[in-house]
Amino acid sequence: MSNKIRAYISHPIRGKYRENVTDEQMQENLKRASDFGKLLSQEFPTIDFYVPADHDEFILIAYRKGYITEEQVLSVDCDIVSKCNFLLVFAPENYTSKGMNIEIDHAISNNIPVISIVDGDYDEFKVEAGIADEYTTRIIHAINCYLVGMMK
Repeated sequence: MSNKIRAYISHPIRGKYRENVTDEQMQENLKRASDFGKLLSQEFPTIDFYVPADHDEFILIAYRKGYITEEQVLSVDCDIVSKCNFLLVFAPENYTSKGMNIEIDHAISNNIPVISIVDGDYDEFKVEAGIADEYTTRIIHAINCYLVGMMK
């Protein structure tokens, strides 16, 4: 087991479109979350950021084929959250999904700190360019504050 700090990035997969999401919209949501995780990994190389988007191909195929249910997926996600030092809410469109709320509630009920900065929109989000915008800068500041608190 590593001594590395581990953070779970809770993010929407289907987003505000929910059951009506197109594959293209879902892939864009996953890409944004993955890019955000990569940006944070560059800023905090000593933290292991778990981004569900980076591991969802198998899950999405199994879910679509009816091999697993949404509840089963979220149960596994909560098991992963339990192995993390904190949960980071990634919701730049002010949208937290049902699944995200389950992950957040699980973290809270298990005394896992939640860092949540929910605002901004994807048009302002500049991860693709590798530029930390105001949203990202505030998340970086919140993580730094949490890390300082851990050291006390």
